Amino acid sequence: MPPILVYEDPDGVLEISDGVTRATRIAKLAPGQTVPIVVIGQYRRSRAGSPCVRDRL
Repeated sequence: MPPILVYEDPDGVLEISDGVTRATRIAKLAPGQTVPIVVIGQYRRSRAGSPCVRDRL
């Protein structure tokens, strides 16, 4: 599986940029399983209020 591309905020929260479908599928089919990610950048402000994959399932 190709890695999921994410951005990181100052609090350590990761936001998916590319690979939302892969993240959703792995969350449904194999909960708790880890997947490879690549951090492609950092936000200056916290993104803690953004919805999570588990919130959308």
